[in-house]
Amino acid sequence: MQVSNIKMTKRIKQVLFLLIAIAFSARAASARQSPSDQLKQGALGSVAVARGENRESLKRYKGENGILSAKTVIFGGEFRVTTVIPFKGNFAEYHHLEIAKPISLVGKGLTSDEASRQVAKFKSQFESRRLFEMVAVIDAYDPATASQLQQQSSANAPSEKSDDVDRGEALDAPIGSFDALVARDKHRTFGEDAGQQPAADKTLVVVIEVIDYAKGSRWKQALPLDLGKSILTVRMRYYQKSTGEEVGRQIISGQSDGSSLLGPLSPRDGLSGVADGFIDQVTRRVAASEK
Repeated sequence: MQVSNIKMTKRIKQVLFLLIAIAFSARAASARQSPSDQLKQGALGSVAVARGENRESLKRYKGENGILSAKTVIFGGEFRVTTVIPFKGNFAEYHHLEIAKPISLVGKGLTSDEASRQVAKFKSQFESRRLFEMVAVIDAYDPATASQLQQQSSANAPSEKSDDVDRGEALDAPIGSFDALVARDKHRTFGEDAGQQPAADKTLVVVIEVIDYAKGSRWKQALPLDLGKSILTVRMRYYQKSTGEEVGRQIISGQSDGSSLLGPLSPRDGLSGVADGFIDQVTRRVAASEK
C-alpha cells in the first residue's frame, strides 16, 4: 500500500514539474520578443482596423436572386434589377464609396425622414459588408461640375514636352534658371497623366432617384386582397467622382406584401429589397474585377 502511494506521489511530482517547465518556457519566449516586434504587431493591427475593407471572401461570392430565394420566401422584401447602362471600368480600383441622399421624383410621397432612413440603411449595409475602405453619405453630387474641374485641370497641366524641357533633361545640359527648374518640376509632376486620380484613390459616387414609393400597410397585408404592398423603385446612377463620368445605371425595385411565410409580421419591406439589390450589384462588379 505504501509502495503504491509512493509511486503516485512521484507521478504527481513529475506532472507538476512538466507543467512548470512548459509555463516557464512560454514565459521566456514572450520575454524574448523585442519591443520593436510588439510595436510592429500593434501597428499592423491598427492598420487592419483602420482600413475597414475585406475583399478576400469575394472570390467565392455568388450573386443573390431577388425573387426566388429562401430569404424572400420566408421574410419577403424581394427585388428586381434592370441594368439601363452597362457597367464599365475596373471596380477593383474603387476603395471609397459616397452615397448621395435620395432625390424624390414622387413629390411629397417621400418625406425627408424616409429618405434619410433609406440612405442610412444603404450605408450600414455596405459598412457591414466591408467592401470599401470608407463609406460616406453626401448631400448631393453634380457630375457636370466634376467634369469641368477635370477639364480645367487637364488644360492647365502641360501635355507635351517642349524643346526647352528636352534640352534641360539632357545629362550634359547646364544648370538652368530658377524658372526653368520650376517648369521641369511641374512637368515631372503632371506629365501625360495630368489631372488623373491615382487608381488606389478612386471614389465611386452613387446618385439615387426615387421614382416610385409606397410605404405599405401591415394590417392591409393581412387581408387576402393583395393590398398594402410596400414598394420602392429607385434609379441608381454610378459615377467616378474625380471625372464625373457615368460608369453605369440601373433601376432597382423592391417590394414586400403578405405573400411571404411571415406575411404581415415580416420585418422586411420594399427598402430591404432595394438595399439587397443595390449591395448585390456593386458586390458583383467588385468581385468580378478582383478575380
